[in-house]
Amino acid sequence: MALRGYGPPRPTGYPSQPAAGRSHAFVLPTWMVPMDRLLQIIAGFQEAKILLAAAELGVFDHLTGAGTTARAVAAAISGNLRGTEILLDALAALGVIDKAGGLYRNRVVYEPFLTGGEGPAPFLGLLRHRNRMFRNWALLEERVRGEPLPATLRDRDVLSDPRTNEAFILAMWAGGTPNAPLVADHMDLSGVRTLADLGGGPGHYLAEFARRAPDAEPYLIDLPLTLQVARRVLADSPVFPRIRFVEWDFYNADPPVTLPGFDLVYVSSVLHSEPPERNRALLARVFPLVAPGGRVVVQEHVVEPSRTSPPEAALFAVNMLASTPGGRTYTEEEILSWGEAAGFVPEQGERLSGRSYLVRMLRPR
Repeated sequence: MALRGYGPPRPTGYPSQPAAGRSHAFVLPTWMVPMDRLLQIIAGFQEAKILLAAAELGVFDHLTGAGTTARAVAAAISGNLRGTEILLDALAALGVIDKAGGLYRNRVVYEPFLTGGEGPAPFLGLLRHRNRMFRNWALLEERVRGEPLPATLRDRDVLSDPRTNEAFILAMWAGGTPNAPLVADHMDLSGVRTLADLGGGPGHYLAEFARRAPDAEPYLIDLPLTLQVARRVLADSPVFPRIRFVEWDFYNADPPVTLPGFDLVYVSSVLHSEPPERNRALLARVFPLVAPGGRVVVQEHVVEPSRTSPPEAALFAVNMLASTPGGRTYTEEEILSWGEAAGFVPEQGERLSGRSYLVRMLRPR
């Protein structure tokens, strides 16, 4: 007997790509009733949280080799046996780990992404950062009502706590490194002698630019804890000896007097964390650091004027609502207006993907 509202039996698969000419974020198959789509959306948190909790607890570091019992894992992570066993069984049900004869072990295909070690573990850092995001998103309705972020959820730990900062910066590395060559393909590095990556985090973009501009002097500018992580992840890069690491809290302090005039200042994934007035002040602070004829290139999750497209940028705005007091995603026009107020001249921007847009501005000679 069919349940009312669910209609006839569904086929076992459905199209994963939009039909030709369609640009919707989500495509509703003809057989899927609205309730199915809503149920699909609300179920997504369960699998995500199982994986994120295990990463946060360091579970996978104890599942190497021939396998481990739930009791041994519980002791290693200071966990409760019941909770640890249920979590491990769920991970096995998801196919992330294997279970056989009462022993749990990592699947070889996933282990490199889920375990730590002596060197940086970018994907594990990404998972731990996403777990922190998960806590913020859990209280999204409070942010929509205008209630302030609780002290325990504010971004201060990203700046002051080494473990939280490392997870955040490694998340930037894991998520941004694949995008660096694409961005570099669309950067004019000809004639650039000095270049700065402002708020560059682990330095993945700067390293790619420096590789392509061997005569340029690259500067990575960020906060002290972030630069410590950057030095670790860049240590094996051929361009590491050329990079100058500069500490500067650029939203709150004037620049160091030792900085040169830059032919190029790259500002990636910085502006979305702050409200318009803070971003306007930042570009005004940056303007004197750009040599006449030099450029600022801002790489961001830029939204179209409707603020509903591309979907990646619209959803990222929700992340900023959940995680920051005043951040959001911005239009190209908004970013250019802050630059114009500082004295920059707008240049042609360019969308590279749903999550990457280059906003360009020039300091006149």
